[in-house]
Formats: sequence, C-alpha cells, structure tokens
Amino acid sequence: MTSPSPYALRRAEADDVPALVALRREAEQWLAERGIEQWTAKWTTVGAEKLERATRQGRAWVLEDAGEVVATVTLGGPDEDLWRVEDGPALYLYKLMVARSHGGRGIGELLIEWACDQAARYGYPVLRLDIWPNNHGLGVYYESAGFRHVRTVDVPGRDTGRLYERPAAHASPARLAELSQ
Repeated sequence: MTSPSPYALRRAEADDVPALVALRREAEQWLAERGIEQWTAKWTTVGAEKLERATRQGRAWVLEDAGEVVATVTLGGPDEDLWRVEDGPALYLYKLMVARSHGGRGIGELLIEWACDQAARYGYPVLRLDIWPNNHGLGVYYESAGFRHVRTVDVPGRDTGRLYERPAAHASPARLAELSQ
C-alpha cells in the first residue's frame, strides 16, 4: 500500500497571494545572491501585480505541503512580445517557484510534468516558457527537464528572450498521484 501524497495541488485563491509574493521575494533574493539578475528587486511590484492578476484569472496554482504553500506555477497564453503566431498553439508556463525549504525534492520537475499533462489534456502540442538570457543555469535546468531552446529574441525594454518548448505528454497516473488534487 502506498502512502498518500504529502502534496496538494490546487488553484490559487486571493488569500494565497501573500504566500506567492513571499515565494517571489525568496526567489529574487536567492537569484541575487548568485549574481543572476532575473527577478531583481526592481521588479518586485510588477511581479506581485502579475501574481495577483494570474490568481484572479484562475491561471495560478499552488502546491501545499501540510497546508503550507511551498510552490506555485502559472499557466496561460503566449507573451506576444516573444512568441509569434506562426509558432503555433501551445500552453505557456510562467512563474514556477519552489520554496528554498523544499528545493532539491523534485517538485519543480513534478510541476513541469503536470503542466505538460495539462497541455496534452487541452489539446496543445507543446508546453512553452521563456527565461532571461543571462540565467544560463535555468536554461540548463529546463533542458534537463526535456525542453529545447527554440530561439533567443531581443525585445527592447525587456530582459527576457530565451524561448523553450517541450512536447505535451500525459503524465503517468502514478506521477500525478504525487499531487493530490
């Protein structure tokens, strides 16, 4: 007999926004300590507004461990500054964050598999994301998770532009069982 999942995945609610902002601030600090400019403090207000909007629109999800929000991911449509219509249909992954207290447990990979499963369930051929060009470690992480680099674009006034995609695929029921929903 298998033990029940310690994790519960659900749509984020308005009451979760402070926890999401705390995850964002923790990620900003962690990145800054490593000299990575992605999500620097100057973007904190913008990041908080985007998290609140994604929650209000029903696009943000939270992962809880014993009732504590320990990760989040947002799914949605394309950033039209980066992706072209001719790139074709896709589901887009944004703001994947895992609390440092839960780092190294495979939660990020689990949420990526879940997002790929969501893309497949809704008929999208691929899951896409973008990262800042200077965050090479994150690019390596996503490539190790099955994403391929599509291209890098330069958009004036934007600090993002390395584009990745991974084929949509249904996750195994055993893998999804790790996320009680």
